[in-house]
Amino acid sequence: MAKSLEDRKTRKIWQLFTLLLFCCFLLENVTTEECSPETRRAMEEAQNLSDFINSVIQKYHRNVRPNAGGKKVMVEVEFKVISFGEIKEAEMEYSMDIFFRQWWYDRRFAHNFSTPFTMAADPTEMFWTPDTYFWNVKQANYHRVTRENMRVMINPDGKIYFSARITLTLQCDMDLRLYPMDTQHCPLRIESYAHTTADVDYRWKGEIEIVSKQMAQFDLLGISTETKDSTNSKGSFARLVARFRFRRRLDFYVSSIYVPEVILVVLSWTTFFITPTAVPARTALSITTILTTILLSSSVNANMPKVSYMKAIDHFMLISFGFIFAALIEYILVLNTPMSFRETFPSIKRMFSKPKELQSPKMDALMDMEQVRTPKRKAITKPKVHWIDQTSKYLFPVAYGLFFSIYWIHYKQISN
Repeated sequence: MAKSLEDRKTRKIWQLFTLLLFCCFLLENVTTEECSPETRRAMEEAQNLSDFINSVIQKYHRNVRPNAGGKKVMVEVEFKVISFGEIKEAEMEYSMDIFFRQWWYDRRFAHNFSTPFTMAADPTEMFWTPDTYFWNVKQANYHRVTRENMRVMINPDGKIYFSARITLTLQCDMDLRLYPMDTQHCPLRIESYAHTTADVDYRWKGEIEIVSKQMAQFDLLGISTETKDSTNSKGSFARLVARFRFRRRLDFYVSSIYVPEVILVVLSWTTFFITPTAVPARTALSITTILTTILLSSSVNANMPKVSYMKAIDHFMLISFGFIFAALIEYILVLNTPMSFRETFPSIKRMFSKPKELQSPKMDALMDMEQVRTPKRKAITKPKVHWIDQTSKYLFPVAYGLFFSIYWIHYKQISN
């Protein structure tokens, strides 16, 4: 028993000794690797570069631009659109998530090291950065999860690269006359807030890259850029402009507005097939379609700005409402006019009636005798159709079809 216990202790000691030897072997390899000449030189250069940048920043005046009093600073700008947010007509705004990038030279950071200095931090509190702002911005936010989404790279020649992820909500003055067949041009305007073109100038570095073009109601047709100067009482400022061209998708509006409205108009025509004596049925159907059209029109404009002009969809809803209301007016005319067209217009009736003097007294007597001999048969006859209803069955569909065709041809030509 004692011998087996001693054997187990011996095995444990050898296991610990073996583990210790293995750890020493690993430590020796790691130490050898860390102490290799290449690694040591890289570590020393990185440490020296960091010390150099820190020494420059300690003596740095971050409110003084590079080349102060001399050559102006040229800032190159580009950005990558990660995604577009919602385009809101009521607020006249759109949003997007971007990587915003700027390049400029600051010779105070020029160094003789072979590698650039890179850090993930906000440089605006450490050294001079361009006072770039977005002229038509409503709201802007830096991303700071899990830390600042910013990158700064200082090259040996003093060229600085600054990148940040920003979410922007921007003003877009929309013309909604062709809504919902409209195309909107939404700008992004970039300027220097305090420096005129004598101190800071801007130019585009490259094309705008789009990561995702997916939007709920719009398609991105294209992007254009331009560079110009904006002059006011304070001086001339460099301005970069990027314009995004969005075309609205029509599928949603066809299924949720146009088709229901056409169905309501067609439904109002069913009153022409109901006998004029069925007053409650025809009146209820006409009033129901009118109220439903008013409700549909209200829902269309619920999320739209209160503009002072009529939109394309307003014209469609208004004329469609006119056809539905005309069906109700038609029934009022039916109730107040005779069933026959000739009875409504007696002068036309007299033109087509036979003169009484052409009928002889003998012929009248024979007709009376024939009526006495022939027994009257009870027959089920269809109610007579009012001549106005009969005309409306053809007039309303033809007129509305003509309007519908002209409407779509006209607005499609304008929108294209």
